[in-house]
Amino acid sequence: MLGEIGKLILNQDLEATMMDVRMGLEVEMHRVEKDGRLTTHDFPEELGDQKQNRHIKNDFLNSQSELITPTADNSAEAVRDLTALNHTLRASLSQDDDLLWPLSMPPILPEDLSTLEISHVTPEKAEYYRNWLSRHDIRRSVPTGVHINLSFDDALTESLFAYLKDEYDTPAKLKNAMFDKVVHGFVQYRWLLTYLFGAAPITEKNYYTDTRPDHPVRSLRSSRNFGLFSEFRGDYTSVAAYEKAILAAIDSGQIQGESEFHGPIRLKSVGGLEGMAERGLDYLELRMLDLDPTSSIGVRDSTVRFVRLLVMYFMMTESTWNAHSQQLAEEMNEQVALEPATSMTSYQTQALEFMDKLQGFVADVGLSVNVQRTLKELYQRVVNPATTLSAQLETMIVDDSLVEYAIRQAQMYQDAAIEEIQSRRIYKMSVDGQYVSDQKLREILFDQPWHHVEYPAEIR
Repeated sequence: MLGEIGKLILNQDLEATMMDVRMGLEVEMHRVEKDGRLTTHDFPEELGDQKQNRHIKNDFLNSQSELITPTADNSAEAVRDLTALNHTLRASLSQDDDLLWPLSMPPILPEDLSTLEISHVTPEKAEYYRNWLSRHDIRRSVPTGVHINLSFDDALTESLFAYLKDEYDTPAKLKNAMFDKVVHGFVQYRWLLTYLFGAAPITEKNYYTDTRPDHPVRSLRSSRNFGLFSEFRGDYTSVAAYEKAILAAIDSGQIQGESEFHGPIRLKSVGGLEGMAERGLDYLELRMLDLDPTSSIGVRDSTVRFVRLLVMYFMMTESTWNAHSQQLAEEMNEQVALEPATSMTSYQTQALEFMDKLQGFVADVGLSVNVQRTLKELYQRVVNPATTLSAQLETMIVDDSLVEYAIRQAQMYQDAAIEEIQSRRIYKMSVDGQYVSDQKLREILFDQPWHHVEYPAEIR
């Protein structure tokens, strides 16, 4: 059922503005050698100094590449920009040796974990890494994935505030209320995203310590026991509660800073954490998607489209959040993440009911044929678990390993990217040691019609 904001959006014909959710994409991928082991090569020279590179850099490990798109006005632009960066990274790799690992759980790790090389970062960040390693197993740092940054068009907030001044003293309070609805929705239905897009059924040698599932699962990365998560859970009740909880955890020494909170969602303000609730939230960072090996850029167009749909749905419909919602959501997600990859989820009835609600919402709001097609495809994943990514990946396992499959996919994507980039101007991060301006980058990189590779939903 539509809530107050949803009704207002429809009554004032603001659906188009609501659909143009602003997005930025961050995708992490390990650079590997063709035997399925982490590369020993440094950050590609052609990309300049990774400490200064604002779009392509290393994450925790020196082999762990991270692509960061500029903020785009809509999802299609964000995917195009990610494709440009992905092609650029691939073109800079050592052509004879390195590939991009297409799975979220890491490739084969060395037996001696002390040989893993930490990224070459600033002294301040290096100190943060050393402190983190003193308290955590380095293996918890190596899962990779897709982060989606979401924000609202200012025109939407301004239009809504004009009608809701009696309920919200400032635009900042209205914006926080809008973000709260979206955060609550994604927290409550994270388990469904894990079911639909989980793609981490096993991991390779030398990742496990004492325990391990005895069967391929939906998503080890999404599991609190096996993925990258802090013991500190945060508080998603409201923007104010989130800020208060993070600051208290930092003061007590539970975490070093807000970047050590590895929850499924981060709330972000360009002015920093303290005072965020008063100023108003600027954007959300969704951190719950595994890499999708059926796409060369790690995420499918349809997945980004579905996330955008969920933003609209959670914003425009009535919330069911209560005091127990976060704990229940965490328990449901942990169960779904560790279910056998090919099994029917325990929450199939709830999943079908929610998909039916989404279909009704799409019809009521009048969304595009592409959105309707995406919903039909994902509905089939709920009906038939054999069509999920995790189940299909299970069929690719050979001798308890996905290395053969992953390297085959990685090589195909590498070849396709090199073929396309040969006909375009290759993106260089610096000219004569000077980094080019944002305007120049857009001219030579982001304003080109890049195309990434997506295989059919069935894994090949």
